[in-house]
Amino acid sequence: MRGKTSLLDRQETLDHLNEIINTQSRIAKANFDVDGFMNLVAEQIQKLTPATGVVVELVEADDMVYRAATGSVSQHLGLHLNKNESISGLCVKEKKVLRCDDTEKDSRVNAAACQLVNARSMVVAPLFYNGEAVGALKILSDKTNTFSEEDVKTLQLMAGLIGAALAHQMSHQTAQNLLAERTQALEELKQAEEKLKYMANYDYLTSLPNRSSFMNTLSIAIDHAKQNKKLFALLFLDIDHFKMINDTLGHTTGDLLLKAFATRIKYCIRQTDTAARLGGDEFIILLEDISDLHNAIAIAKKIIEKMQEPFSFGNKKLNISTSIGITLLKENLNSDELIHEADQALYAAKKAGKNTFKVFKSED
Repeated sequence: MRGKTSLLDRQETLDHLNEIINTQSRIAKANFDVDGFMNLVAEQIQKLTPATGVVVELVEADDMVYRAATGSVSQHLGLHLNKNESISGLCVKEKKVLRCDDTEKDSRVNAAACQLVNARSMVVAPLFYNGEAVGALKILSDKTNTFSEEDVKTLQLMAGLIGAALAHQMSHQTAQNLLAERTQALEELKQAEEKLKYMANYDYLTSLPNRSSFMNTLSIAIDHAKQNKKLFALLFLDIDHFKMINDTLGHTTGDLLLKAFATRIKYCIRQTDTAARLGGDEFIILLEDISDLHNAIAIAKKIIEKMQEPFSFGNKKLNISTSIGITLLKENLNSDELIHEADQALYAAKKAGKNTFKVFKSED
């Protein structure tokens, strides 16, 4: 009988070792997030021991925190225990496996916590990373004297691998978090650069190209027109009596008017044309590839007519007009000189009584 019993014991021990090896293999190959990994650890340890619950606790400042919990303690996930007032904290401090056969007779345990989670006996093993205890693996039971020396050895066998694997998982997640943070930072930087680029080229109020952007466009258009023997026109325009509108109705209404004015300009020109805000209530339009002066005049008339329609801002209705100066491309003139001509033509339109257009003539 003694031989048969010994043979059965040896077989049971071998089966148990095989279970431990299989569990270690599964845990080593696991590639979950840290929470998922810790849950796997807790579930597998509960299968290897007579525990009614398993906890993975991590050191966080002065606390031991339940970061994974299965069985009878699963509802206590997130529980904080003072590191200096629990057997888990002592386990971490002493860096060794500790066993408690009766929590009501053991001063090392946190009595209130044991009552809360219904733990009458337990075994706690430290989890190491680079020689430092970073947490504890705890098996517990709702009955006294549940765990044997074999269970203690099982926990010892598992703790080393789990600690290393847990550290790997934490490092992996940290790397993933850093990658995500870096990706987000790069995206934010890209957005900031795009915003700065936009702000450098577009008017903040009307979203039209600003003076700097328009000057670049005009310079390119001049070269293109000269190389391809094309004709273009510049229309320089502003809002008649805009200062009076600003002074009497306020800058908020003035800004709303500028935005609406810009919208109507875009409605009156072709997609291939470029409208820009030079500043204040001054706008300029580049009409590329036109046949002759009549094309420019037709668009100027369309704009003047469109601006005579009332503008509505809430309960306010505002009637305005615009004056426009027109000039055509000339072989010997640069961007600044062409804009100056258009401005001179605008001045002539103002002198003529506003709400009209004038074409630049050398005597203007």
